[in-house]
Amino acid sequence: MNLRKLCLLSLLMLCLCGYSSALQTPIPYQKEIDSLLQKLKTKESTEQVAEDLFELSLYYSYSDSAKAHQYLLQGKRLAKNSPYIQALGNRYEGMFFMDYDLPKSIVLLERSVEQLKPLGTPQAKLALARAYNTLSTAYQWQDNHMRMLEILMNDALPAAVASKDDVLIGTVYYKIGLNYWNNLQYELASTYLQNAITYLQKGNYDPYILNESFKLQVIALGVTGKRETSNTMIENFRQFFNTHRTELPANEYHYVLSAYHRYAKQYRQARTEIDRAIQELKKNEKVNPRELASYYYQRALINFADLEFKAALADLDVNDELLINPGLGFFQDSLNISALKKRIYETLGDYKSAVFWSNQTDVLKDTLLNRRIRESILANEIKYQSLQKENEIKTLLAEKEKTASDIRNTRIIIVLIMTILILIGYFIFKNHQKNKRLLHHQEINALQKLQEEKQKQKLVSLDAMLQGEEKERNRLSRDLHDGLGSVLASIRYKVLDLQLSQPNDRVDSVLKDMDYAISEMRRISHNLMPEALRRFGLEISLEDLCKSLQNPQTKIELQLYGSFRELSMDQQTHIYRIIQELLYNSLKHSFASNILVQASLEDHMVFITVEDNGVGFPMEILDEESKVGVGLNNVKIRVNYLHGKLDIRSEEGRGTSVDIELFV
Repeated sequence: MNLRKLCLLSLLMLCLCGYSSALQTPIPYQKEIDSLLQKLKTKESTEQVAEDLFELSLYYSYSDSAKAHQYLLQGKRLAKNSPYIQALGNRYEGMFFMDYDLPKSIVLLERSVEQLKPLGTPQAKLALARAYNTLSTAYQWQDNHMRMLEILMNDALPAAVASKDDVLIGTVYYKIGLNYWNNLQYELASTYLQNAITYLQKGNYDPYILNESFKLQVIALGVTGKRETSNTMIENFRQFFNTHRTELPANEYHYVLSAYHRYAKQYRQARTEIDRAIQELKKNEKVNPRELASYYYQRALINFADLEFKAALADLDVNDELLINPGLGFFQDSLNISALKKRIYETLGDYKSAVFWSNQTDVLKDTLLNRRIRESILANEIKYQSLQKENEIKTLLAEKEKTASDIRNTRIIIVLIMTILILIGYFIFKNHQKNKRLLHHQEINALQKLQEEKQKQKLVSLDAMLQGEEKERNRLSRDLHDGLGSVLASIRYKVLDLQLSQPNDRVDSVLKDMDYAISEMRRISHNLMPEALRRFGLEISLEDLCKSLQNPQTKIELQLYGSFRELSMDQQTHIYRIIQELLYNSLKHSFASNILVQASLEDHMVFITVEDNGVGFPMEILDEESKVGVGLNNVKIRVNYLHGKLDIRSEEGRGTSVDIELFV
């Protein structure tokens, strides 16, 4: 695993899972791997499972490429119906091939960017910023720094800022600073690296990326001579490294300190720190040749600054041996080494070697210049073609927009017409329903009025009948009292005179019969129309009625509540007749020893209860009209006339109870 992958690809981890740091274990990112494997055992959405599998693929790419590829394929299998997962799959696959097939990696990353652009969701926007960030790294590995910087400045940074992800913003700033740093533009590099450190420390950063930012910033500050800022920066770096000492390799710490001491011209301390860095690096089972070569190059710079030229050449020879494979070094590394060798040989007086390395340096500079010119021309050509394509696209979009607008307007008109027709149909339907309901209500009202009219006629007839009955009762009562009563009284007086003049036992018997006849006549007259009801009201009349009907075999108890004087004479008469009929029925049929009569007046309601402890009767009799007596029918008629309710309860052997409610 080369230094590029450790330093640059590790920054891509910031774009995936909170930029969490990894413990220093035999397998890099073992903590994150364990966490993801545990998450996969829980119930997650398909999208989340795919993301977890892709992250496992990236983490395993540091230690086990077979497992990395296995998890990558598992994640891609879940992308059948999800454009978002398809785009993520292409990005992770592009990252996987960065070490094996860089052109293929760039194609996959470009495809991921194009797939994410139209999605537009916050999740997709964040993923797009990360895809741009990864794509810029791929172009950096291809030594296409112009394209890398263009993507970082024009695409990745705006997208990262829009995502409001501090760690992602810091990562992009770091890569821009790294690009300027590699091109020896240390002032610009220092500005972007400082921004990178500031933003990274706001979030859950990857210690590897923040460590690289500190390292490059310390060197940039040293080159630009910003001593005080450099002192502050190295103290901040010490605190940062102490926090993550178990996560970061110790050689990184000593390398940064050696660079700081070199620019502070503290060469002995610088040499001590770089030697410690080399020792720590060599402790690893697999030493990265390019990383070790960079350490020897740093040692050569220290020895050159300390006028230890031969030691510096020896360090560069080790560097050359480590970078014997052309694929291990960047173009800028070759230029830096050639320039340093030229200066050393000039100082040693070996002008032949100095000329050789001077020519090498010039060739490399020309190559670099030509490459930058070609990159600039290519970039301008790309921009020109892009502008042309943009103009064509704008024209097509305008035409498409016009067509879409016409279609949209036509659809709106159709929708409006359909809406109007639907509304008209709706109002017609509602009007029909309303008329139907109105007609139905009119029919119901007419029927109700007819029923009310019938009820009124019935009540009028009933009232006339009851009034006629009461008048007839009054007439009969007067005739009996004034007519027959007077005749009987006259006959009694004549018989009494005869008895006084000629006493006789038979005459005494006739007198007794006459007294009984007169008493019976008075009772009948009283029942037909009690005089007490007209003169004293309902309460006195009911008391007289109960006393007159009570006998040695049957006790009648009367309970009255409320004042009945406020009722009309007709209402009092109806109540009297109802109680009278109920008492007659009880005395005639129940053979009761006790009868209770209750009557109360409350809020225009009269409540009547007549109970006895007689023999009772089966309730089925009430359903047979032929078995219901005249008296009970009279009670029902009067109750209905007063809009009342009648409730009769009886059980054989347990007596009878009659409850009546009357509205007065």
